[in-house]
Amino acid sequence: MKHQETAQQIVQSVGGVSNVNSVYHCVTRLRFELKDNSKADQAALKKLDMVMGTNISGEQFQVIIGNDVPKVYDEMVKAYPALKQSGEGSKKEDGKKQNVILKIFETIAGVFAPMLPAITAAGILKGLLALFVTLEWLTTGTDTYRILSAIGDGVFYFLPILIAFSAARKFGSNPFIAVGVSAALMYPDMGALLSSGNPVAFLNIPVTAVSYASSVIPILLAVWLLSYVEKTSTVSSRHRLSCCSFR
Repeated sequence: MKHQETAQQIVQSVGGVSNVNSVYHCVTRLRFELKDNSKADQAALKKLDMVMGTNISGEQFQVIIGNDVPKVYDEMVKAYPALKQSGEGSKKEDGKKQNVILKIFETIAGVFAPMLPAITAAGILKGLLALFVTLEWLTTGTDTYRILSAIGDGVFYFLPILIAFSAARKFGSNPFIAVGVSAALMYPDMGALLSSGNPVAFLNIPVTAVSYASSVIPILLAVWLLSYVEKTSTVSSRHRLSCCSFR
């Protein structure tokens, strides 16, 4: 309830939904692209218990929250679904396109921010394992080491699946379909096919023989394209339904 109230108060303090072009969050901040930054009540925002401060970077209005920012963001888009549809290809009110490079970095940050706890925990575990081996508290090849190593390596090996789920939320596509696409890339027989050394083709189109384990760019591009395919199919389905209703 506390996160829900905070989310609603933040939206009201930045000028309401009508003043928001887009919003996403990084590790500690809500990052708004507002139509008019002057409409944001910074004094009211700073009075909120969960808000640590505000900042304006370029044209971006930032609300600093801390570790609870994902929970506040989730409550925000739950209360105001229109905010979730604010990402791709949006233009500012004056008609100027957003900086492409900035938009790319914002998108990457929005995808990776929710995954950071898992990645951080796995990295710390890998560091501790290396320390334990150096101090001779553990020996490589033992069952304990292999199990702990699997826990640490699993996040990075199956990183495409984590990215697929997070990117689907960012791009507004179905996360389960996105995970299905990434699972196909990680399927053992697919890996064996691409690592066989023989030329691989799909519908006579050459397929580059690479390992998709721990990769980032391929699944990001795949989910990005998937979001447009889903939007196109949704619009087409609605058009057919409307035509049927008219008849």
